Amino acid sequence: MLGILVVAGLMLTVGVAPAIALSASNSGPFALSEDLKIAKLQQKTRIYAKKGGKDVLLASFYVQNRESIKWDDVPASVKNATLGAEDPRFFDHGGVDPMGIVSALVNNVVHGSNRGASTISQQYVKNVCIQEAELLPTQTQVDAAYAECTGGIQRKLKEARGAIALEKAYSKQEILLGYLNIAGFGGRIYGIQAAAKYYYGVDAKDLTIAQAASLMAIVNNPSYLRLDEKANLAANKIRRDYVLGVELKYELITEAEYDAAIQTPVKPKITPTTTGCAAAKSAAFFCDYVVNVVTNDPAFGKTRTERYNKLQSAGWKIYTTLDLGLQSKASAAMKANVPAQSAPGTNLGGAAVSVQAGTGRILSMVENKRYDNTQSKATTGADYTATSVNYNTDTAYGGSQGFQPGSTFKMFTLIDWLENGHGLNEVVQGSTARYPAGTFPCANPDGPWSPGNDTPGEGGYQTVMQGTAGSVNGVFASMAMKLKLCDIMKTSQDLGFHRANGEPLEANPPAILGSNINAASPLTMASAYATIANKGIFCSSVAIDKIVSSDGSKVTPPAADCHRVLPEDVSIAVGYALHGVLTGGTASIDRPALGGAWGFAKTGTTDFAHSTWVVGGSTKTVTAAWVGNVSGDANLRLIKGWSSYGNSAADARHGLWSGIMAANEAKYPGDTSWPQPASQFLYGQKIPVPDVSGKSVSQAKQILKAAGFQVKTGGSTPSDTIPAGSVVSTDPASGSSVVAGTLITLTKSSGQAPTQPTPAPGATATVPVVQGAPIAQAIQTLAGAGFTNVNVTWAPQGGALCLVMQQTPGGNTPADPNATTVQLSVAGDQNTCQAQQQPQPQQ
Repeated sequence: MLGILVVAGLMLTVGVAPAIALSASNSGPFALSEDLKIAKLQQKTRIYAKKGGKDVLLASFYVQNRESIKWDDVPASVKNATLGAEDPRFFDHGGVDPMGIVSALVNNVVHGSNRGASTISQQYVKNVCIQEAELLPTQTQVDAAYAECTGGIQRKLKEARGAIALEKAYSKQEILLGYLNIAGFGGRIYGIQAAAKYYYGVDAKDLTIAQAASLMAIVNNPSYLRLDEKANLAANKIRRDYVLGVELKYELITEAEYDAAIQTPVKPKITPTTTGCAAAKSAAFFCDYVVNVVTNDPAFGKTRTERYNKLQSAGWKIYTTLDLGLQSKASAAMKANVPAQSAPGTNLGGAAVSVQAGTGRILSMVENKRYDNTQSKATTGADYTATSVNYNTDTAYGGSQGFQPGSTFKMFTLIDWLENGHGLNEVVQGSTARYPAGTFPCANPDGPWSPGNDTPGEGGYQTVMQGTAGSVNGVFASMAMKLKLCDIMKTSQDLGFHRANGEPLEANPPAILGSNINAASPLTMASAYATIANKGIFCSSVAIDKIVSSDGSKVTPPAADCHRVLPEDVSIAVGYALHGVLTGGTASIDRPALGGAWGFAKTGTTDFAHSTWVVGGSTKTVTAAWVGNVSGDANLRLIKGWSSYGNSAADARHGLWSGIMAANEAKYPGDTSWPQPASQFLYGQKIPVPDVSGKSVSQAKQILKAAGFQVKTGGSTPSDTIPAGSVVSTDPASGSSVVAGTLITLTKSSGQAPTQPTPAPGATATVPVVQGAPIAQAIQTLAGAGFTNVNVTWAPQGGALCLVMQQTPGGNTPADPNATTVQLSVAGDQNTCQAQQQPQPQQ
């Protein structure tokens, strides 16, 4: 009785003299004042993707599953049930109800009931306190704040004070709506709209009188009255019928409505709402990437905890770049080519991501595993068919430590080669060797390096164009010897290349061929190669187009950083070289996927095919496809079982890339042509052939090799001035400006020739060897030997541009210069090579 009198007196004081109550202590997480505002409620965040131009829900995130609604969407059935269940005198009191408190205390003591006395306004104030407590950064803080919000007479005083302040600032309608949107209905279900959808599968506006009373009954004791536990249904009906009785007593419903509702069984239709990325199914890994974008970016909050809380409670609508049509096709390509597990004890991985050139927008992202972020066998390593690791992204964004890029890294050496004045038709040594420490300028201190070519016999002198198409390791090692390794690494960084684990790049010689230390993600490689498609403008990848908050305002997501990193003419030359990989190189099997579009690509295969790649695309989209070992060291060439695109796991990358790019091209068709590179990028800085006439053969070879040429010894010819055995001439001739690496043929002196009469008409001469020479030089050489009748045929798809592929009659063939027409077959087209057809004066 003493307790009853104390509490009743306390509440009466609050009701009679609110100014006194409001002057009481007001601190801690439950700090309320007369300027109390309707709280901004926690709401579900939704992530959307596009399908056929429409937004499709991928996943929802929430601590509290809530959908706030407006007053017009609250039916009378819900309003009346709320008053009957919680506060029938709501429209008569001023925030607290002293009469209700005394009545409740008397009933509880005298009749042993468990009737509450808090008004709707007081309960709203308590729910605001609890919501704020749930968003504190640590569980200890959450627990302490929750205890303060829910326990003790001091808490009741604060509730009362807050309720009075609330009713001074807002109308009864606003407070009732706020309460209906914040109230808890068991588990993560908050607010009448989410409760209606979850328990009955309808919107709140469609709830019947019986359903509304059943839902409002839950609020009294959610743990024991929620409808998704079958054991609770009987108790819920008892409480529901009590609510209906109060509604009848206060004339909120009619006698007939009461009778009908009482006879209605409590029959819920549970409609679960899945939270998290698992609901996104085939797009789950992309969804996980979006989550990591939000939680990593300071644009969404100062700390990771703050950003995560916003994701869970801000009610954002996040509209992503994902194209579900392309995602479906990419998933099908993955399923057809890369199984989740291929052999016992083998953890085979597959990942592929497509980006839009010029925007950085991620269009599809797939991998060969099922998404599982629980503490199941998948995340503990016992199940190789599922994982929570996104193979397409960096470690900080839910990804792996990255994968060895292999020969896909060679593009950066090619770029640096061209930027340093070299050309695609320069000839370099394709055979490998043992390179001593210090061979490569600007490399980190390192020991000797002994790389090998992938296939026996692919070495020897060849053009950079040919070495790129064949991905010849020796060619790129030779190129790097003429460059600075630190410049190559800087070039790669300009195009966004970085290690997936965030560590600095290592500038050691093996990095030229894509060493394992500089492991990268497929998304990094796709963005780098998209720079070429975009003619030198790099765009960082983006996954979010826009974000709209629950009140309709815009939240600014991170935008693509697009800026020029390469001159356009350099990018054109790189694309031209990488086009050769598709038309006659290591990715030629993938060319049909692009249909009539121009395309470019680069393959990569590491030692024992531990990682295999195809990266490239068209002018509109670029795809990076990776297939390799997630763990272990299986040789993918030895794992069989695929019938298309070869029969081994090492070939699966081709089917994966081709399947995805075919779908991309169907929706975003690329351009059908690509600009011709400028001459300087085809031939580089031409250098003059030194004059070695009169030198010994060994001296001549030494001089010419030092100048950057290949050398071979040809035939001999009489000379009145050069001693026998010494060099008479070279082909191309001394003083000619030719591409570095050109093969120079030496002609030796056979001594003084006997005097011979001038040959009569019809006498024969020897046709010079011009095969392999530039067309201009070939015509000049033939004219010097008296063969001025030359017929040229063009082969645009042939080998190196503007070089003679075949000659008829062949070199060193006796023929009459006046009666012979020399037939030349030239790689290139007439318009491009026209200027080179004209004979040049001897120098």
